[in-house]
Amino acid sequence: MALSRPEGSRGNSLTKKLRDFSVKYVKISEADMARSRELVRSYIESQVMDYCRKNSLPPRGLPILRLEYTGSVYEGLKTEAADEVDVMVVLKTTRQEVTVEHTGIPGYARLKASGSSNFRQYADPGGYIIPNRLRDAWFYSLVVQAVDAFNEKSQICDVYLVARYHGPAVQIDILTKVTNQHLLSTDLVPCFQLESGDYYVAKSYSGDRRSSQGDLLWRQSFSLKEKAKLQHMDRDRGCRHELLRIVKTLVKRQPTSLGTLESYHLKTAFMHYMDAKSANWNGLDSLGEHFRGFLQKLQGYLERGFLPHYWLESVNLLEDVNKGVVRQMADRMKRILNSEVEMNKVLA
Repeated sequence: MALSRPEGSRGNSLTKKLRDFSVKYVKISEADMARSRELVRSYIESQVMDYCRKNSLPPRGLPILRLEYTGSVYEGLKTEAADEVDVMVVLKTTRQEVTVEHTGIPGYARLKASGSSNFRQYADPGGYIIPNRLRDAWFYSLVVQAVDAFNEKSQICDVYLVARYHGPAVQIDILTKVTNQHLLSTDLVPCFQLESGDYYVAKSYSGDRRSSQGDLLWRQSFSLKEKAKLQHMDRDRGCRHELLRIVKTLVKRQPTSLGTLESYHLKTAFMHYMDAKSANWNGLDSLGEHFRGFLQKLQGYLERGFLPHYWLESVNLLEDVNKGVVRQMADRMKRILNSEVEMNKVLA
């Protein structure tokens, strides 16, 4: 007579496979993480942004208040290599110098500068600050000057810097002089913190410009709220960070349509999942149990074709993804969940 498997043996087996997968493909050493943070401190903060602060003063310049470090490196969610960081460059404004006007487009607003503000030089005739104009006419040129100044004076330094556009951001790459090895990329994005405490970044609207003044819209940023939620989510010594890093890596390695899911989709789905599943994150089988539970949650979003933005629940993050591709992703996730063979393949 065949012996039945002890209760929990399936969970133990899956947990072991996940830990093996994590060691092989996911984990970044603390030394690498510390090295990336030190590169940011030594070159981005102490060199580039220090130059920008000193050389961006009124009347032509704009004062910089502080830097906010965001993204997966600072959330403890980076996978494979700690070679990219995101920095919000918060501009200094006085009370009522910049006001927000909501437009009916969730997550986007117009920012209006008062008549006496230095920000008016980057605004349209009505006083609305144009994200691309502020980035191009002020910030990009300032960062290029800072990079050129560093490269010119750092003859004995073993690295050099390169500045370039990267979507709505200004990206700085740090490379070694001898071998041109890429060490780190930093995305710098100008932003405002308004009196309400909300942040708006220079990432202009990419939707239907026929129905709105898209080039005037600033995007509300929830990066700091997400960092606060995710950075210390394992205070109970749980496995949340490990689980999300594993899923991010697993999805990225998929040659199928599932590989087109972006990290922000996964992070958002995971924040929803954590709200629904607040217990049992530090048990022996927790990693395997929550891995399966999270994939089921994610599959449900794909099946419905609706993944609500965590902070703006009426916004569907899957809206811009081809519906046929979303169905394919849902089917692929279902096969992984329902077949031990498929599960083993993706974790091999």
